[in-house]
Amino acid sequence: MYGVENLTQTFQTYAGTTMFLSAFWVCVIYVFCYGKESGRKRILFVFMLSILFVFNDLSMKVVGKITDRSTYYRFIWAIPILPLIAWTGTKVVMEREKRWEKAVVLGLIFILFWGGKSSFLTEGSIRVPENPYNLSNDVIQVCEIIEKDKKEESPVVIFDYECQLAARLYDPSLVWGISRGAYQFHNNMEGYENAGKYKTEKVLIHAVNFGAKDEPERLAKALKKKKVDYIVTPIAYEMDDYLSQAGYRLVERSELRSVYVRIE
Repeated sequence: MYGVENLTQTFQTYAGTTMFLSAFWVCVIYVFCYGKESGRKRILFVFMLSILFVFNDLSMKVVGKITDRSTYYRFIWAIPILPLIAWTGTKVVMEREKRWEKAVVLGLIFILFWGGKSSFLTEGSIRVPENPYNLSNDVIQVCEIIEKDKKEESPVVIFDYECQLAARLYDPSLVWGISRGAYQFHNNMEGYENAGKYKTEKVLIHAVNFGAKDEPERLAKALKKKKVDYIVTPIAYEMDDYLSQAGYRLVERSELRSVYVRIE
């Protein structure tokens, strides 16, 4: 959702490569035209309120100044997109009296959701989760390593970007040493000229997300300032010796990552 300038772009980005929003609007029109009068009035009332207070560029600009325009798409979560599509699709099929009419409707629904890049049923979108948490087994291993070793309830941990979000889903007690904002705006190997308040976190990003080993003193200061208890970074970066200079030792390795703890 980053870089959107108006509400139209927000909806387009939110929809991604699917036709969810297109299908949703078709369903709204169908319900409004063929639904009960009470339902039509309710939809019209909700629609008017939404356009007036939420889904317009003026609201986006006002709220964006208070919070963050890049997160405005979350208002779309309030729309019951999938339930309405499912309900309308079922209603349309069940209301057809002739079998051939039902077959045609089912065919149209199938085409809608199998439309190449405009479908959620694209190659690789359907898979069997590795575990009940639907998270990478490696991330779970990392969290369990920290859980067995930690001395306090909520240790501060810095992760590579791919691991960070998933780790918090598995173990909410872990405190991010690198904020979402830092990763959002400064996840690169550029210098510190434009890093602003994220200069300290950018040092950490250079090390754990890119495996940089050319600023040991700066890294040690950043780790101390953020009071980092654990460091999680890909094994391929071979950071053992470099991080030992900053006062961290290897605890254990998962399949893909190394977990380091601050030496007391």
